[in-house]
Amino acid sequence: MYKLLICMVFFLVACTASQKMINYTTATKPVYPLNPPPQKILLLNVYNVTKQKFRDNKDVFFKTLIDELLKYAADKIFQKTGIATEVIMGYTDTHEKNDSTVFALLHLNKASHAIVINRFDLFFDQTRVEVTRDNNNQKERKAFYDIVATIGYALYRSDSLLLQSEKRESKFHSSRNVVSGLLAAGPNIVAQHDDAIAIARTNLQYYLNNFFPGEEFRQRILFTGKGFEAVGAAVAKNDYEAAMIESLRLVKDPDNKKAAKASYNCAVLYERKNQHDEAMNYLKQSLALASLPEAELMMRTF
Repeated sequence: MYKLLICMVFFLVACTASQKMINYTTATKPVYPLNPPPQKILLLNVYNVTKQKFRDNKDVFFKTLIDELLKYAADKIFQKTGIATEVIMGYTDTHEKNDSTVFALLHLNKASHAIVINRFDLFFDQTRVEVTRDNNNQKERKAFYDIVATIGYALYRSDSLLLQSEKRESKFHSSRNVVSGLLAAGPNIVAQHDDAIAIARTNLQYYLNNFFPGEEFRQRILFTGKGFEAVGAAVAKNDYEAAMIESLRLVKDPDNKKAAKASYNCAVLYERKNQHDEAMNYLKQSLALASLPEAELMMRTF
């Protein structure tokens, strides 16, 4: 995952006038669809935030955020599938008998499945410290931080624990000058309220995508430079149908690399339309014609 993120950063930086970055949300199919499908899903939290003795009002923030995430998950599942959901707000004390308590709640609430949060943490992780020298030859240190969400989940059926897992999601957040990189305190997670909610929701969405139709945010490059000027002009007008038509015109170009770029463009534009079979066909065609880093990256994240 770290190497993949480095690749993505590289392409973001390298994106020039010959390329255009576009953003969109694409639908995803469940990786492990539940069979038989749930009749009703119960959502609850068994992680005792108070017991962790967090500082700086972290416990109050986490309690509120966990409730918000459970409601978010319930709404997303119902919107995507029509499956009935019910949320038990607040902390559910299982008295260290997690399974039996969850089974009892499933029976009480007439639910076939339960999604349980059993671990939760948001924090800033110092990823590196860069040392430079100013005009007076004095050392300057800059620390870089990722914002991280680590959430533990348990998936239950009415008669068994199906899966326990823990997901960690992170993204670059900020940097700051420090006296000593080893002692540099990162940003305050409570003060960075919006960013904390965003990374926690991303973590939860990726978890839900395992079992239910979902969605993922994409950033993809389109080729818009020499030979693809018409594609660039169409994208500048947000006319993605015209961009598709112009790309399709070039997929059989005698120049294999140009045809590969056109096929890759079509793969991106079909993915944007949630036509994933067509996107995969054009992506494979692109890779068969030439080795494009953009197409290889897309294949790894498709």
